[in-house]
Amino acid sequence: MATTSSGAWSTSSTSQKHEETGIEEPPTCESPEPMSCYLHHDPDHPMSSFSVINKMRVNIQLCDVSLRVGNNVTKAHRLVLASSSPYFYAMFNDDMAEKLQSEVELHDVDLGALQLLIEYSYTGQVHITDENVQVLLPASSLLQINSVRDACCTFLMKQLHPTNCLGIRQFAETHSCNELRTRSHRYALQNFEEVVKTEEFLFLSFSEVEDLVSNDKLNVVSEEQVFVAVMDWIKHNPSERSQYIAQLLGHVRLAQMSKMFLLNVVETEPLVRSEPSCKDLLLGAMKYHLLPDQRSDFASKQTEQRSPDGLMPYIFAIGEHLLHNILYIRTCLIIIVLYVIL
Repeated sequence: MATTSSGAWSTSSTSQKHEETGIEEPPTCESPEPMSCYLHHDPDHPMSSFSVINKMRVNIQLCDVSLRVGNNVTKAHRLVLASSSPYFYAMFNDDMAEKLQSEVELHDVDLGALQLLIEYSYTGQVHITDENVQVLLPASSLLQINSVRDACCTFLMKQLHPTNCLGIRQFAETHSCNELRTRSHRYALQNFEEVVKTEEFLFLSFSEVEDLVSNDKLNVVSEEQVFVAVMDWIKHNPSERSQYIAQLLGHVRLAQMSKMFLLNVVETEPLVRSEPSCKDLLLGAMKYHLLPDQRSDFASKQTEQRSPDGLMPYIFAIGEHLLHNILYIRTCLIIIVLYVIL
């Protein structure tokens, strides 16, 4: 830095050329020469400034918009709302009636959720709890505050449990939270044995039950559990649900059940016996068991093993004498079984 003939400080600096392009660049403050300027950066400035602005909101100072939900009015600053919410940005900038209104009425938004989101716009913080997440997520979705919406989804993912995963899945579908829906559905598949014991399962729609029992990723020890779950769901409201017995039983891998369960439980179930198509499914499963040489003729979804995530298939060897015994039992049973079914 030098002085001019008039004694004033000179702020000029020498231009430099770019190392790769050779193009002369304008002078910068980051020069090895004696400093001619200094860039001061206060990382706390945004936070401290917004802290003051938030106090002004609380004290209703310089507020220029009122948000009405029902009989409740909350005051705020348009600039702050528009900076954090595309919904408000469009409202206050586009050719909308609210652009010139000092009071804006909002619909389909919870008052408590709105107040939390307004505070978030000023502070960047919001407390998500079991009590508020179901109103906070749709409100943040409506106002297009995606960071809060995503945080709500993450919170719900961490809360997944056999007693709530089906409800969370339905909630995610309603609000188009695809990742949350995928995670909760996968959780329900992986914990099916516990999920079917909950009240939520009994109140599922037909399509929701079908979505579960038809999935190859369903994690069950045996297909007997799937059959029992389907029958429990139908019997919870038989007058309306018995019409779905054939469709749901078609997704149960009957051929993977034991012969004794097929004979003692499935075949004796009145709802199964009253539906001809169910009897056909049962007959096909018994033929698959009793005619191993012809199993390729019965190949279908009913004969396939499910493949749950995280589980590896195992192959078991059967001793020669035990195999002969099984073939002998098969020969004795085939006539009896076909007689009982038909």
